[in-house]
Amino acid sequence: MRAIGMIATALLVAGCMHDSRPTPMPGPRVCNANAVQRFMGAPMSHGLQSRLRARSGASSVRVVRPGDAVTMDFRRDRLTVDINQRGRISGLRCV
Repeated sequence: MRAIGMIATALLVAGCMHDSRPTPMPGPRVCNANAVQRFMGAPMSHGLQSRLRARSGASSVRVVRPGDAVTMDFRRDRLTVDINQRGRISGLRCV
């Protein structure tokens, strides 16, 4: 009986442990940030955002300005566009 209790306790503790690495969320597409790197330094606009989405193959575009709070989830179908203080693109990555 005691062995069963110890096994049950070990399984319970193991079930409470989790991996701290983010798990990629499935998406219908895979983003290609290399396809839009030529837009680095360009002023951000709504029209450009649509072009970036189409050219990268991303399902969505997330625009991040200085001081914006963002989630830490990883989505291989989302293009993240970093904007600097002057409103120009300073980074393009798929996350």
